[in-house]
Amino acid sequence: MDSDYAEWSQDRREEWSQCGENYNQPQRFISEQRAPQHPFQPYDNTHNHHSASVLILMRGLPGSGKTTRARELLPIGPCGVILSTDDYFAQKYGYQYDPGLLGVAHEWNQSRANNALNDGRSPVIIDNTNLQAWEMKPYVKMALERGYKVDFCEPETSWKFDPLELEKRNKHGVPQEKIKQMMDRFSSPVSIDIIMSSEEPAHVNQRRWSEQQQNRKKPRFY
Repeated sequence: MDSDYAEWSQDRREEWSQCGENYNQPQRFISEQRAPQHPFQPYDNTHNHHSASVLILMRGLPGSGKTTRARELLPIGPCGVILSTDDYFAQKYGYQYDPGLLGVAHEWNQSRANNALNDGRSPVIIDNTNLQAWEMKPYVKMALERGYKVDFCEPETSWKFDPLELEKRNKHGVPQEKIKQMMDRFSSPVSIDIIMSSEEPAHVNQRRWSEQQQNRKKPRFY
C-alpha cells in the first residue's frame, strides 16, 4: 500500500471520532450568520465558537491546504468531525476515484453530514473543494434547519492559486490543466444568501439521475 495513502486513510478514520477541548490559535475563516453580512469581513479572533454549534465549509483547490487547515480547526468544538466526499473512494487497497460515482459520493457525504448534525457534533467540517455556491447548498440548508452557524474557510497558503504548485502538492494526482479548469469555476464571494439562492445546473441534475440508475444495484463497502 502506498505510504502516503496509508497515512491519509488512517487520518481519515481518526477524524470521525476525534474530539478536542481547546483551540487557542488564530483562525482565518469567514463567520456567517443567517442575517446578510459582508461575506469576506476580517475574522475576529475574540469570537467564541464554543457558544454555538458550527458547520464549517472548507473551500479551495486540490493541494491548497484545505485538509491541513481543517485538522487545525477540528478542536474548536467539544466533538468535531471532518467529512470529505473523497472518503467514499478510499478503499482497502488505495484511493480509487471513479468519476461515474461522483454524484453518489456527494450524496453519501451529505448523508453523513446530516447524521453528524443530528447528533449535535461541532464543528462539522466539510472538506471538499466547494468551488461553486450550489455545491454547498445541501450542507448549508441542513445546518440552518438545525440552528447551526455556518462558516466558510479557505487556506491561507501562498500557492493556493498556483496551478503548478498545486499539481505537485495534491495527493490524488490532479493534473495542472484540470486544476486550471477548476480555478475558472471558483465562485467568489460566497455568503449564505448567495448559496441559498443558487440552483444546481440542469446538466448536473441529469448526470446524477443517470448515475443513480446505473449504480443503484452496485454494492458499496466502507
